[in-house]
Amino acid sequence: MNFYLPPLFLFGQELAAREYHCFVINTRGHDWICRAGNLTRFGGSAYENLEDCLADLDGALAFLAGRGYRRFVLVGHSLGAIKSIIYQGTRRRSDMAGIVSCSAPKQFYSERVARQPKFRELIEQAESMVSDGRGDDLMSVAVGATPGIFSARTHLDKYGKDDRNDCRPYAKSLGCPLLAIVGGAEPKLFHEYAQEIVANAGANATYEQVDGGNHFYNRHISQIVEVIDRWLQRFKDQEI
Repeated sequence: MNFYLPPLFLFGQELAAREYHCFVINTRGHDWICRAGNLTRFGGSAYENLEDCLADLDGALAFLAGRGYRRFVLVGHSLGAIKSIIYQGTRRRSDMAGIVSCSAPKQFYSERVARQPKFRELIEQAESMVSDGRGDDLMSVAVGATPGIFSARTHLDKYGKDDRNDCRPYAKSLGCPLLAIVGGAEPKLFHEYAQEIVANAGANATYEQVDGGNHFYNRHISQIVEVIDRWLQRFKDQEI
């Protein structure tokens, strides 16, 4: 996805209407495939390394800090939710007031290999391609009910056997409150994972379900924003 499409674009609009200052951004993994750098290379989700989100979010927050902002809340959806949790769990920024995780998927090897037939073979194929110097060659990979395209290198980075993109260990190190939201119409595994992330984050973490919402919250954006707004009220009277 990207910053000008739902749901985050609409989150930003509705939260801004409620007098929050919102900065809706891309990381370098925006869109499936896009032009990158000096436009001579390809980028996007098919080519990103997930850990690059650390530098991307550093840059976005530095941009805001340069304009006088001193407290931040990261709101991430789907893969962006994973990035938000990993970012704060790694950086542990003292100026991060909270994290909002919207429908984080279980994007790691041990979960996928248990649930998806032939996933082990896909990882082994990607390992072989990288070993042969074909890490940027594309491969088709099932993403939920739809096909996705990733380079072999990126497929290993996101789903490799080390499980490094599992949010649960990072949730233990956030050092700030967490809100985990899931749509009521999403598969059971999203709800289970959100509750596991909340359990790892501790007493300052909250799980919320929005009845009827699918993964992109079609026709339920206002309800999601209401949940976020209600949760954000806790910060309004805190000293800046």
